[in-house]
Amino acid sequence: FNSIQFNSIMVSIRNGTPLTRKRPSPSSSSSSSSLMLHLPQIIGVFLIATISFYGGIWLGMRMAGSEAAPSSSSSSLRADTHREAAATEEFGREEFEKRVEAEVTKRSAAAANSPVDGDIGQNNNDNNDIDKLYSDKSKQPRRFPSSIKSFATGAAIVSKRDFLTRFDYGIPMPPSKREGESDPGKDDVLLLYGSDRALPDDHPTSPVYHDHRHAAAADGSPLPHLSAAAATANCSGLNVIFTDNHGDVHQCTAIVGNYESYHIQRWLRMNPSKGYSKLDPHLPLHPVGRGLQTNGQDKFSAPEDKYALQNQELLIAYFERLEGTLAELRPLARECAGGDNTVVVMVCNTGQSDLLVNFICSAEARGFGDVVREKVLVFATDQGVYDIATGLGLRAFYDEKIFEQMPEKEAGMYGDKSFTAMMWSKVVTVQLVNRLGHDVLFQDVDLVWYKNPLEFFHDKTNPLHDFDILFQDDGARSLRYAPYSANTGFYYVRNNDKTKFLFRSLLYLGDMVLSMTSHQQALGALLDEHSSLTGLRVKTLSGLDFPGGYHYHRKKEIEPMRDIVEGRHVPYIFHMSWTTNKKNKLLFLKQMGLWYTNTLCENGGGVGAAKISKEESTMESSCCSAEPLVSCHYSDKPSVKECKDSPKARSIDAKGKPFWK
Repeated sequence: FNSIQFNSIMVSIRNGTPLTRKRPSPSSSSSSSSLMLHLPQIIGVFLIATISFYGGIWLGMRMAGSEAAPSSSSSSLRADTHREAAATEEFGREEFEKRVEAEVTKRSAAAANSPVDGDIGQNNNDNNDIDKLYSDKSKQPRRFPSSIKSFATGAAIVSKRDFLTRFDYGIPMPPSKREGESDPGKDDVLLLYGSDRALPDDHPTSPVYHDHRHAAAADGSPLPHLSAAAATANCSGLNVIFTDNHGDVHQCTAIVGNYESYHIQRWLRMNPSKGYSKLDPHLPLHPVGRGLQTNGQDKFSAPEDKYALQNQELLIAYFERLEGTLAELRPLARECAGGDNTVVVMVCNTGQSDLLVNFICSAEARGFGDVVREKVLVFATDQGVYDIATGLGLRAFYDEKIFEQMPEKEAGMYGDKSFTAMMWSKVVTVQLVNRLGHDVLFQDVDLVWYKNPLEFFHDKTNPLHDFDILFQDDGARSLRYAPYSANTGFYYVRNNDKTKFLFRSLLYLGDMVLSMTSHQQALGALLDEHSSLTGLRVKTLSGLDFPGGYHYHRKKEIEPMRDIVEGRHVPYIFHMSWTTNKKNKLLFLKQMGLWYTNTLCENGGGVGAAKISKEESTMESSCCSAEPLVSCHYSDKPSVKECKDSPKARSIDAKGKPFWK
């Protein structure tokens, strides 16, 4: 039995033709004997070929009926089938069919039930492997396609209040919202899972698959609603995005799986080539800066050269005098710092000196006189206010070279040249004390203490003690103050490398301060950048405990202000911000019962009183009243007594309503 005979037999089997046999000749008798001798092997080969052929057809039909098995599994299965065919000679036809059927069943089930990632079974779940974990979800569609599984393999809903309590990034709540009050459309957080291993232990499948049982929930959401703790239990990293709709922007948000960025890339339908026209739905989307508003105004346009040159002159004077300034300032700051290493920094010129006098007089009347005289360091931008501060028993610093370009008159209104120049001086003073290694409580002069705020910041049991820098809530929610709405008239700075880097950076961005007319906007932008860049922890304080002009002037804040004036709630401070000029500040403070300065020392009169005090030491008795000097001025502004007969502040609030009913 040779190869030619074998091939002839196999051709006949394949073509289905009968095998013809020639009459054997004497010379072929030995071949015929050989053929009969190997007949069992021939039959075995025939059986193998038949089983392989029909087995392949049967296997193909089974594979076509399974649900989208992966191509890699198919090729692997075919390879396994050939190996099984080769083994049939040992195990026989019946054993072969059993093994093929078992393998096909196993692989079909795995293809139908497999999760996007093969690592879900490695979740911190002791009870299941992949097949057991998802066996009951084989008919449930996935929430997201596998093309975005690296950042959205599943999703859950978490209460925003619960989330921000657990992960306090320092941003303020809406200023007019009370504890537990709803913020429609923004009450919850959408949490996306970028890995199967991040899925919560107690809910490993509902974030991944559509589960119609959740549609009957109170909020009608098909997504699982979890606690912040449960939802993030297996998250080893958490990226948080704060977003909101502004004005009439029909906003969309795109999350792109790519080389990671820690900034929002903003696009608007405006025309950059035309100087940023107003929002136009007919224009294509263009990349824009974060400060561009829909009305076309850009609140973060790059400073012009003239501001850079102005800042250059200021910095030259700063660096030329730096060593001498630090040598003179160091002992003053050390004396103020004391055991808690905190210096209360205030900056003032003669034009604002009556507000400084009022702060000292109010502190004395309210029982904080000793604390204020011990902790306050006044940076005087002119000789007159230096004399007033020292006349009141305060430590004061004045360097004519550094502050020679600072005005003596008060600002006529927010953002004018005098106001802007004073903003730059406020940057320098905090940076100097911070550089010397001290914590700083910076506060404006238009402020009164109800309680000692230093106790709040020094309390190590306070959950806010770990924040690097804490600000009063300004109340504004415009683009240029996002995301912290930090009021730079009252804030506390803990001394460390992060805060030193922050104020060094702000000092060098003086052109930004000058061009924007305030350091508030520039510092706010840096807070956002440094919190991302260095991990600086920034916190915006509660408006109820640290109220200011926003709460005073806004109608929605009438009840909290009434609680304060009637004594039902005692805040730490009140800051008369959000007021265009000093004249109005004095009127509002007077009817709030927060004015303790005699007429003699108003409008710069403290300078004369200071000169007299050098000879007679009578400045405090000349300037300060032991009781608040209350007077009514506007019926539609908060006041400690009924001012129903006073006019409305129509030039300030055209729609104002009476504060007292």
